[in-house]
Amino acid sequence: MYRTGVKTACRVRHFLIGDFEDETIPHEHEYEIEWICSVSALDEFGFGVNIDVLNQKLADAIEEIDGKMLNDIPFFKGKQTSIENTAQHLSNMLYEMLMDENYPLHSMDQWEIIVRESEDAWASFIRSDF
Repeated sequence: MYRTGVKTACRVRHFLIGDFEDETIPHEHEYEIEWICSVSALDEFGFGVNIDVLNQKLADAIEEIDGKMLNDIPFFKGKQTSIENTAQHLSNMLYEMLMDENYPLHSMDQWEIIVRESEDAWASFIRSDF
């Protein structure tokens, strides 16, 4: 299996709902976002995925959350603004973008969106339903 990925960063604001002490007060994080795609076979040119497409689509998805209050984004209505849910939201947006452009999703086995809140705190969402 081959894995290819891209990475970027963004700043988001959010607050948690429930008994999470200081985390219930609006605050900001700098998230590092990584998108890793896995394929079983390379294409005729020796590539697994188009990195330029991945970079552009990830940048487009990040625009929706960069500098924003996550709690105000419709996806998070009734959901915790956790890094787990943030990873799923980004994955959903990327999937829709690629579907809209007829990108050959069937060539991928899976992808993983990793959201790092710090060097030692992260969560990911894996999608394989192409």
